[in-house]
Amino acid sequence: MIPMNSDNLTVSRAPKQVRDWQKSLLDLSLRNPLINRTSRHAVELRVPPALIGEFEDLVNDKEYIALASGRYQPAGLSDASLQQEQARADSLLKERTVEVELTATERVQRLQTLATSARTGVEETGANNLYLAIGTLQWDSDGSRLHSPLILIPVNLERIGDDFRLILDETGASTPNYSFLDRFARDTGIELTELRTPRLDEHGIDLRATLDGVRDRLRRAGWDDVVTPTVHLGLFRFSTYRMWKDLEDHWPTIAANPLVAHLMSGGRQDFVDPVGPADRGLDIDEVTQNLPLAADSTQARIVADAVAGRSLVVEGPPGTGKSQTVSNLIFRALATGRTIMFVAEKKSALDVVARRLREETGIGALLLNLHDNGMKPTEVRRALRHALALRRGEPGDGAGSDVGAGEAAGRSTPAVLRTELAGIRAELEAYRRGLYEPAPDGPSYSGAREVLARLRDSGEPGDSADSAAAAQAALAERARATGLDAFDAASHNRLIGRYRAALDELRTSLTPELLDVVLAHRDQVLQDAAVRAEALRSELNRRRSAMSVRELIRTYGDLITALTPCLLVSPDSVARFFPADRRYVDIVVFDEASQIRVADAVGAMGRGRSAVVVGDPKQMPPAPGAGDIRGEQAPGASSILTRCLDSGLTQHRLTWHYRSRDESLVAFSNRHYYDGRLLTFPSPLTIVPGSDAAPGGHGISLRRVRGRYFRPEDRARHPHVQPNTNPLEAKRVVEEVLRHVEACPDRLPSLGVITFNDRQRDLIENSLREIASPRVIEALDARDGLFVRNLENVQGEERDTILFSATFAANAQGDLPLNFGVLNHAGGERRLNVAITRARRQIIVFTSFDPQDLHAERTAHRGVKDLRAYLHQAAEGRAPRALPASQSPLSWHRREIAEALEAAGLTVHTGVGHSTFEIDLVLARADQPDRPAVAVLLDGPQWNKREGVVERDLLPVDVLRTMGWQRVERVWMPEWLADRQAVVARLVEAAGGHWVPPTPSTAVFESERTGQTEDAAPPTDDGAGADARDDADVGGEAMAPASGPRTSGEEYTAWSPAGVRPLEILDRAGTDAEARKVLIEVATTICQVEAPIARRRLYVKISRAFGLSRTVKSREESIRAALGEAFAYFDEDGFVWASRDDALAAPSYRRNALDHVDSIEEIHPRELVGLMAQARARNPEWASREDLLTWALKRLSVRNRSLGARGVSEALTRALKEAEREQL
Repeated sequence: MIPMNSDNLTVSRAPKQVRDWQKSLLDLSLRNPLINRTSRHAVELRVPPALIGEFEDLVNDKEYIALASGRYQPAGLSDASLQQEQARADSLLKERTVEVELTATERVQRLQTLATSARTGVEETGANNLYLAIGTLQWDSDGSRLHSPLILIPVNLERIGDDFRLILDETGASTPNYSFLDRFARDTGIELTELRTPRLDEHGIDLRATLDGVRDRLRRAGWDDVVTPTVHLGLFRFSTYRMWKDLEDHWPTIAANPLVAHLMSGGRQDFVDPVGPADRGLDIDEVTQNLPLAADSTQARIVADAVAGRSLVVEGPPGTGKSQTVSNLIFRALATGRTIMFVAEKKSALDVVARRLREETGIGALLLNLHDNGMKPTEVRRALRHALALRRGEPGDGAGSDVGAGEAAGRSTPAVLRTELAGIRAELEAYRRGLYEPAPDGPSYSGAREVLARLRDSGEPGDSADSAAAAQAALAERARATGLDAFDAASHNRLIGRYRAALDELRTSLTPELLDVVLAHRDQVLQDAAVRAEALRSELNRRRSAMSVRELIRTYGDLITALTPCLLVSPDSVARFFPADRRYVDIVVFDEASQIRVADAVGAMGRGRSAVVVGDPKQMPPAPGAGDIRGEQAPGASSILTRCLDSGLTQHRLTWHYRSRDESLVAFSNRHYYDGRLLTFPSPLTIVPGSDAAPGGHGISLRRVRGRYFRPEDRARHPHVQPNTNPLEAKRVVEEVLRHVEACPDRLPSLGVITFNDRQRDLIENSLREIASPRVIEALDARDGLFVRNLENVQGEERDTILFSATFAANAQGDLPLNFGVLNHAGGERRLNVAITRARRQIIVFTSFDPQDLHAERTAHRGVKDLRAYLHQAAEGRAPRALPASQSPLSWHRREIAEALEAAGLTVHTGVGHSTFEIDLVLARADQPDRPAVAVLLDGPQWNKREGVVERDLLPVDVLRTMGWQRVERVWMPEWLADRQAVVARLVEAAGGHWVPPTPSTAVFESERTGQTEDAAPPTDDGAGADARDDADVGGEAMAPASGPRTSGEEYTAWSPAGVRPLEILDRAGTDAEARKVLIEVATTICQVEAPIARRRLYVKISRAFGLSRTVKSREESIRAALGEAFAYFDEDGFVWASRDDALAAPSYRRNALDHVDSIEEIHPRELVGLMAQARARNPEWASREDLLTWALKRLSVRNRSLGARGVSEALTRALKEAEREQL
């Protein structure tokens, strides 16, 4: 006898890849409770053997069966036992109650666990795995005694207080255990035909006849007394058998889909889409205007490609609008006459899309939700009757209450609106081109403007005046050539307002347009199939139909997709309801595809012509398949998302992150998992220092708990504590939940709890339910209310506040083990990424250890290492930038505006944000610097890079307003150049200030500043320049400080000679030993005061000591030759130190150094690195390069110096990059 498992199944006809998919679907190993049910897998129900048939009839008649606690009764019944059996019979037949083989306490715990796991399974996969297993076959295989269930009945388990009752899952029916039948036949050669095709009665399977038939078959084969009349309630993963059967019977039909065929071939070459490559000349705004929901350019491109029939793969990181994209895709597909199947394992993913389509677009009547057992057959028929009754000109559903009323209300027709939008787009695009298209032989308008702003900012004398004049002339020429010299900001703003209004009006007309298309097609299909259509109407109107949902779809599938052209399903429900012998839809869309295995996906994929695969490879991987060990992934268990990413499909990546109201919530993931590619939007909370852990607060907070983690080995000493839990941490989490509930007396809180394991999750949820607070119970069941999940099943959820229970703690020896559950598995960091990106406003992390106690350096698991880094971030209250600040843009045009606003009395931050999306200027009143009032957006390079009018001029403003900005102002470049004071006045008033125009005597105009500096001096050589600066230096040879490391930020001390030495000594130093000794003494004294000092500055200082006001090149060379390098330490950067030990010390900067040296090049690069390291440490993480450089420059000079001065911004930027590199 050969032991069977999923690796040695034999399938004769199918190609190898199909056989591999089948093996991953069907688990025939002894780990599968469908093959070997144990007490761990199921709870026994004490149904009298003689009444098992009646019990099955009651369940199939949809009778509620209550479950009471009972004790085990051994075989060989005494008189008392006979009386108890009679009592059980009466209890079942009269009171609809059966006993379970558990004590009262065990009953509540075990049944609640079953109910929770079953509910989670439905929500996560669409498959109800809770079954009554009736009848057991005891047999031997591979040296083991097996107990195999024979017949399965899908049920639901409900809890009311401490009472539990079960009822039939109407979407299923009594079914033989086909997994067991296949294993048994392959092991024994006995085909149990009587079970595979059981006798039926009016309630379903004729249980008594079927079991008797199985007994007879086995008796004839020499097997006696192996079938026992038992009833068990447990979790059995039967759903994958249906997918296996689809591939077994219909793989050629499934493989007719081009993408399935490509996957079946092994995908060694890139997929060639039959539709052809994507349209690179797509007008994004034209696509966007036909979508009912707002969309960025990537989302619009995805919709266009999908509707064109291309198969594509979409990467959608957390909060990037996947459901919004799918909703738009479905809507546009239906509007263009396509049919669509939306596939997701998670019920919440389908619910979000269905809700948006129903409430925001009004096409709910065109959706047929077949995801799970929540859609009962009666409700399916009701939905189809509703769709059949729709008439053109009537509302579709939900938000579309005004469908058909557009023209009657005097609105413009869609065609007129589209023409108007195209005309406005042309004008707005002309403005953009006017700014950024270069002249035939010169710069663009914006380029000339940036050059001019930099030159004016530099304030340097000499050639800059001529350069400024040339830039001004180029700017004026481009203004005339593009018409920007006549730019009117008010008219431009009105134009954008007209575009917004016309777009909004067009969107209200989209649903009537769609319904006209769908209903016209529906009517034509019903007319062409008049006889079958009439039969379908009769079937739907029957009071009690004999047809199951699967039979209904088998018979009328084409008519049903005409009635409801959007089908919402799970991989399981596709196999359950849709026979695999045909195609049903044009487009199949998969959501959360990182969790769907290829084997689970191909069946649904084969029911359509093209596929859109949406997911995030950085989030949850698929659950273990048949034969896999939990936490490990077999080579063939890759997700459909991963396979499609590797197969050369058209790819898109969503990057605009809309979820987080506080950028710190997503900053860690953006930096560590998405390489800083997510565009996150700063809210006013970004400016507020620190986080707020109170209910309704924001940011990330760490809550330290003195909890203890109870391990399984602790059970002997603590029998009343559930192993693998942290009761005190759970208690603190429950208290925090109650605090949030109490803080929201008028509404339910949007709150989620995430734990590291399912035991901690169960402990917290059970504690919340035991409190019996009506509002807590209501919140647990409410949409966007309260959830309690573990790391494995929280993907797809989001709430305002997330409470995170880290669960684990140090052991009795005080050591924190490095076993953090699923974080220690391959891909553990993906689970952490999911957990920490669920919050919109606030995360509170509860831990029973300090971050430094987690010695992640001792493990190779990235998940544990990332957890420590995240906890450190939470403890420190700082969030990393998505990209280094050195990569943020430096705009001289923006800087000019910022300086003007600062001069007007406002607090101004430039380039605010953690990511590549920055608010150009954030304004606050000077007396309220931490209360940002206005976000200002410019038409700079960031604006120009965005694709389309919506993405440039509408969407950023809309998103910032949803983030909490009350005032979002625009400043157009020509507007600023035409009337700076008017812009300043407008922005000051918007920030709540009072604008006082400067008087002529105090106003400083750019034309007056150009070519002038505060400390301007006549042109001179470097030596004379040094002399001029050193006149004000405090010091001298007698005041030389001791050499050695300095305190960072101490004042720069410049050396000045106490007197002038004879020049002849300097002249003889190259040949006279005594003269050379004097020279070295002078150089040493200078180094003790000013080191590190640039070589040339040292030589100039020496020249001054000997009375020279100019230092020519030949003099430098003679001094260098006479000095040598033995008296001090010369480094590779061209600087001189008093000693090598000083050079090896940590870098420090000297305050106001730039006021003493000739240029920033004479400040040691390591000093600048130290300065920029302090700038990063002392400024918020959202600070831009411009703000950091400005902060640093103020410490290098007490004078009002400019970043535009020669070499300043470049040197400081180099130092910033090095500081960032050193602190990685």
